[in-house]
Amino acid sequence: MTDCMSKKRPGILILLLFLSFSAFANPDYKLLVNGSSAFPQIIECMRNSSQSIYINMFIWRDDNIGNLIAEECVKAADRGVKVTISKDTYGSVCEHAEESGTSFFHKKVSWTEKSKINFLKNTYKNKIASDAKDFQSELYLHLINHPNITVQADSFKADHSKYYIFDDEILILGGINIEDKENGADMSGRIYNDYMLMLCGKEYVQNFKQGTTTGTGTIYFGKNLKAAKKKDNIFKMEELYLDMIDSSQKELTIVMAYFSPLKKFTDAILKACERGVKVKIVIPASANFQDDSNKQTVKHLLKKSRGQIRVYFSPKMLHTKLVAVDDLISFGSCNITKKAFKQLDELNVFVSAREEELFNQIMQTVNQTVEESLQITDYKSIDNNSFLAFLEGFVV
Repeated sequence: MTDCMSKKRPGILILLLFLSFSAFANPDYKLLVNGSSAFPQIIECMRNSSQSIYINMFIWRDDNIGNLIAEECVKAADRGVKVTISKDTYGSVCEHAEESGTSFFHKKVSWTEKSKINFLKNTYKNKIASDAKDFQSELYLHLINHPNITVQADSFKADHSKYYIFDDEILILGGINIEDKENGADMSGRIYNDYMLMLCGKEYVQNFKQGTTTGTGTIYFGKNLKAAKKKDNIFKMEELYLDMIDSSQKELTIVMAYFSPLKKFTDAILKACERGVKVKIVIPASANFQDDSNKQTVKHLLKKSRGQIRVYFSPKMLHTKLVAVDDLISFGSCNITKKAFKQLDELNVFVSAREEELFNQIMQTVNQTVEESLQITDYKSIDNNSFLAFLEGFVV
C-alpha cells in the first residue's frame, strides 16, 4: 500500500499518473482509527496543500484541536491556498451542551437551540467546562476575515457529514468531528472510538463529488443529500443499510453510536437472525447522548431473539457508525436513527471484501472492539427509561 502523503516526495507525480490510468486496481488509501491517527494526518495534508482545502464539518469546538485546525487553515491561506469551510449551525446544539461548552464558529444560538441544549444538559449531565468562551477570539476573527478563506457557517443545513478535500487529490471522510474528545477521551473519561478513511487520487475526489462508485466499485460512497424542497431530497442511507442487513447470509455486525428502535431495522435484524446469520451488536455502555434509545433497541432485539443476537456494551464511547456483513462494510457519519435517515445530510464509505487488505484491517479493529466489550445475555439486566428514549428522538 502506498503512503498517500508521498505528495511532496520524489516520484509522486509518476505515482498519481499511474493511478489515473490503472482504474485503481491497487487503490491508494489509509485507514485512520481514532483522532490520534486522523488529526496528525489531516494536519499533514493541510501543510502539504498548495492550491485548495475544503472542510465540511458538523462539530468544530473552541478547544485545543479546534484551534489547532483553525491555525492550520490560516497558515495555509497565508501561503496562498484557497480554504473553504462549511460548518452547519445544527452542530452548535451539541457543541454548547458538553465538553468545552462552546463552538468555534457559533457563539450565539437561537431560542429553539437553547431549549435543546438545556434538555441535553439536564438529561445527560455530561461534564462541561466552567470557563466556556462566549467571545470571538483573535484567531476566529483572523480566520473569517482572511481573503483566502471562505466560511459558510450561517445556515441550518442539517449536514451531519464530515470530510476534507485537499488540492482535489486527497479525500478524507468518516465520523470524526473537530474536537478534543475525538483525540482521546471526553471530560468524563470515556475513550472515543471512530474512523476516517484517506483516499488519494483525483478520480476518487471526482467520483465522490459526482456521487458515483470509485474505480472497480470496491470502494464507493453512500449519501443523504438534503435539498431546499423536500421532494428533491436524495436520501439513500436507510435503503443502503437495510439492503446490507437483508443480504447478510453468515455474519452481521453493527457497531453504532446512536441506535434508535426503528421497526424496519429491528425486524430486518431479527429476520437475519432467524435465517441463521450470526448477529453482533455493539453500543456504548454509557453514551453521551441517546443512551436510553440505544438500550431500548438492544433490549428489544435480545428479548425477541431469545438471546440469539449477541449484544455487547463497550466501555468506550463508540462514536462509530458501522455496519458489516459477509462481504461489505459501511462506516461514516450515519447513525441508525430517524433523523439520520429522514432529516440529515449523511456520508458513508462502503468497502467491498474484494478490497481485501482494507476490509481485513477494518474487521480487525471491529473484532478488537467486540473483545474489549461486555456481552449482555439477559435483556432484563438492561436498564433504560422508555419515556426518555421517546423524547430523545425529537432532540438528538
